[in-house]
Amino acid sequence: MAEHYSCQTGLITHAGYQLFYRRYRNLHHPNGRKMLMLHGAGVDGALTWEPTLHRLHSWGELLVPDLRGMGESHPVSGIEQPFLIDEVVADVCALLDHLAWFEMDLAGYSFGGLVAMLLKQQRPSAFQHTYLLEPAFMERLDPQEMVQVRESYSEAAKMMREVEPCTLGITQFLDLISPRRSKSARVEQATVHRLQKRVLGLSYALDAVTEAVQRLERAPILAAQTQVHSFVGNKSLLSMQQCHQTQAQVKEDWHYHEVIGADHSLPFQKPSRVAEVMEKSLL
Repeated sequence: MAEHYSCQTGLITHAGYQLFYRRYRNLHHPNGRKMLMLHGAGVDGALTWEPTLHRLHSWGELLVPDLRGMGESHPVSGIEQPFLIDEVVADVCALLDHLAWFEMDLAGYSFGGLVAMLLKQQRPSAFQHTYLLEPAFMERLDPQEMVQVRESYSEAAKMMREVEPCTLGITQFLDLISPRRSKSARVEQATVHRLQKRVLGLSYALDAVTEAVQRLERAPILAAQTQVHSFVGNKSLLSMQQCHQTQAQVKEDWHYHEVIGADHSLPFQKPSRVAEVMEKSLL
């Protein structure tokens, strides 16, 4: 936990789900900017963002929810069910309304990056700066190729639910999203262990992205984004790097950052670099 932040936790119930969240308050800068920070599939908010927020000083308050199917957020019934990306977006909107957060910055990693882009599209005036770390829906330049690729992700998700051990499906997912990652036994074991804690929620999150890619048009979503800083690891998919570079070329307020020495696990690998860019973007 960052020494210059205090942390309070809370729960709200929305649409049959108990949503857990953390509010980090900057003890030295309590009236600074606010930021909503959304994690990726299969991991929780604290694990994803605390290494980064430890290095952030310009924000007075940071809101870090655990998204549907992950972390400490659980269905009221106790039975995990498939969900749509729209339901996750609605959960976050309900939380923002509950806390009366109407103006803030926005950060999203992977699955949370897609949620962030949809939030920006729905509530354009609510979010100022947006920070996207390898957001879902931007793995390929060609939208049709994206549709085809995401079908493979759903095959991995199905393996997680139906094939023992579930780690086989997790490894297949990692091979898709981060084929150039470090595959040392220690790193691989830590990554798989991190993802198998809520493996059913992870599998449903992957399916939710696949459904969204098949149904939603990407162009209007990207057009709605403003004041963006996006991050892609230099060990990540070349097609993903190209997709972000293209956005930076066609949009003056889209700034692309290649993170050296990182793959898709970049918020865990290079939190200092991410925090540095975030801080400098406010100057």
